[in-house]
Amino acid sequence: MAAPADYNLLKPLRALLEERSVTRAAARMHVSQPVMSHHLSRLRAHYGDVLLIRRGNRHTLTPLAERLLAALPQVLAEADQLFQLQGRFDPVTSTRTFTIAGVDYAVARIAPALSAITAREAPNVRFEFPPVDARLVNGFPDSMRTIDAVILPHGYLVDQPHVDLPLERWVCLVDAAAGVSEEPTADELLTRPWVQNLAAREDMNPARRQLQFRGIEIAVAAVTPHFFVIPSLILGTDRVAAVPEGLAAMAITMHPRLRAFSPPLDLAPVHDAFWWLPDREHDVEHVWFRRLLRRVAESVI
Repeated sequence: MAAPADYNLLKPLRALLEERSVTRAAARMHVSQPVMSHHLSRLRAHYGDVLLIRRGNRHTLTPLAERLLAALPQVLAEADQLFQLQGRFDPVTSTRTFTIAGVDYAVARIAPALSAITAREAPNVRFEFPPVDARLVNGFPDSMRTIDAVILPHGYLVDQPHVDLPLERWVCLVDAAAGVSEEPTADELLTRPWVQNLAAREDMNPARRQLQFRGIEIAVAAVTPHFFVIPSLILGTDRVAAVPEGLAAMAITMHPRLRAFSPPLDLAPVHDAFWWLPDREHDVEHVWFRRLLRRVAESVI
């Protein structure tokens, strides 16, 4: 019969597999080398696998160790969340960290209201803002078990609890010296090279997806996962990009030579929302967090 699992070994296991060295893992965990060697011996006995194989002056991972390393970040994040749960929640004294995933512009859009409210009412609560990527969207719902909410447009997630953010229209952004007429036609824009914000699914943002649904293909000259990089990829070129109106206003403030105008094609507006998993419904900390999100959404312009 296998010995009971010792969950205290999870963090040493991660350190050993990531560092591939007992010495470096010991330094990272602030323990002595003999202590870390003892952890490794116990882990090898538990798994019936050497985990680390010496190759000359370095170590490599066994196939089982590779699988363990891939699973550990999520396992440890979920364990940390479990230990943060409380029967009562006082935002004034709480040091809880809430995680909201989103693209850079979406985070910047909510940050002023979020910061203002928490500075007054929950000064020790912390927030982390990991980027949205393909793994998060395509791995739903398991990928969201280690985060508290994600900001995504409607269509990426459906039939999940959410709070809507105000709608925002799309505008086209160009360099004022790019020779675009005052009221450009669709043909004038669609024949130009475009800068695309890489979305987490189908490799296109919602504006480009709308064009494709109409059978319109554009020539993409540059792709970036960062909305705030788009203006720099337009400056000094004949390129065009479809961006949320608020981002265009920020970009023009920073780069007055840029110009924004309504697209000649009718595009449905940006419809972002905060989304979370339904199994958080009775988590008292998450109840407070959701109330906070609703207040933030009401304050966003």
